[in-house]
Amino acid sequence: MGTGRTLEQAVRPLYPVLLRLLVIAVLVHRAHSDSACRVTKCNSEFVASTAPLNPAIFRDLVLYCRALRQATDCARRTARNCRGDLHYHSTIRGFQAQMQSHNCTHVPTDAPVEEFPPVRPGSPHEEHLPPMCAYRGGPSTVYRHCGLFGDPHLRTFYDDFQTCKVDRAWPLIDNAYLAVQVTNVPVAVAASHGFTATATTKLTVIVKGEVAECAREKVYQAQQNNLPDAFADGTRSGGPNGIRSLVLDVRVPGRHVEIHVRYIDTTIVLRQIGNYLTFAIRMPEDVINTGNFDEDGLQLCVKGCPLSERIDYVEFLRNPPQSSSNTVLHRSEIAMPKDMAIQKCRQSNVTDFYLDSCVFDLMTTGDANFTLAAKSALEDVYRLHPNPGRTHRNRTIESTISGSQTPVNSAPSRTLPRRTLSLYMLLISCIILLTNWSYFVT
Repeated sequence: MGTGRTLEQAVRPLYPVLLRLLVIAVLVHRAHSDSACRVTKCNSEFVASTAPLNPAIFRDLVLYCRALRQATDCARRTARNCRGDLHYHSTIRGFQAQMQSHNCTHVPTDAPVEEFPPVRPGSPHEEHLPPMCAYRGGPSTVYRHCGLFGDPHLRTFYDDFQTCKVDRAWPLIDNAYLAVQVTNVPVAVAASHGFTATATTKLTVIVKGEVAECAREKVYQAQQNNLPDAFADGTRSGGPNGIRSLVLDVRVPGRHVEIHVRYIDTTIVLRQIGNYLTFAIRMPEDVINTGNFDEDGLQLCVKGCPLSERIDYVEFLRNPPQSSSNTVLHRSEIAMPKDMAIQKCRQSNVTDFYLDSCVFDLMTTGDANFTLAAKSALEDVYRLHPNPGRTHRNRTIESTISGSQTPVNSAPSRTLPRRTLSLYMLLISCIILLTNWSYFVT
């Protein structure tokens, strides 16, 4: 016992030295970790670069998703030194959540932003409107998007996705301010393969003159291989006293025009792609609700296609026709093999309903222009839909899903780095040794 007390008395002066060494070791380790884990810098750079962007605009969404991917790559490069840092894990999860909420996996971030130009100087959006011609909606206004393209494929104002026959003339929209009629004809190539596929060859837009102080009635008629650069009366705008409350904006002559009905805050996009036309619109819900909703008041954008005119494209893609008994076919011949159609459509970066539609069109017609139609329709969604990520999912047609993928929201590793774990074990061992020194030396 005496020897133990003597040795303890001899070692006791070393206690402060050992404690100081341990404190210094911990501080040095913390300083090293802080300098090595630079995830905060990645986050700060991302916030600074995206502050002026509005992801609701497609061009800004491209830039936003590009910055988000760069920030994610930056954060992951710090993984080795930040693995035990809670801020690192929360930052990675935050970036993943942003990628998912903005649907960045479907945004073409590799494309030059010049392909998605901002609002141009002198465009109708920059011109001031007098109160009598200004849309009276507010922050709570709900906007809706409708699109028609390809065979045709329809996305209604209420995000129902349909593939329809709708041969000849059909009303898309008919309300107090606007009427749009579409005319579809059988696709010759599809007919030669025994399919009843149709496509749009005529679109008629009638801006009604009920709001007399803002615009008189105007008619715009697009036909196959004829996308005019003016309304039927030869003008490109309308409104009282030189006020352009209605504007026809020619984006690409003969290929892409837009009609801006400013007093109801509505944008219509018409395109000629290959031999056929596509249609897209963004309109406030209160304007939509001024239409005729009786049983006889058919509006494809509102109610969708009648059941008798719908084609079960999902079943068609899962089980391509093999016999003449298929309701879509007269004989069992497809224009393009399914695998080849999927490959071509994926090269256009279309997904979800737009991938399915593209594959369907290529299989029934073999016309590669339908891939461009699907791609343009998807770009219109990101530009005109108030919340494109809400209904657009990372989905391909059922038979193409193969292999296992790492879940996007998989939990990060919670294991500590070996260096950190060793230091903590040393610290605990020293504390136990110092507090029980008398026991060990006796």
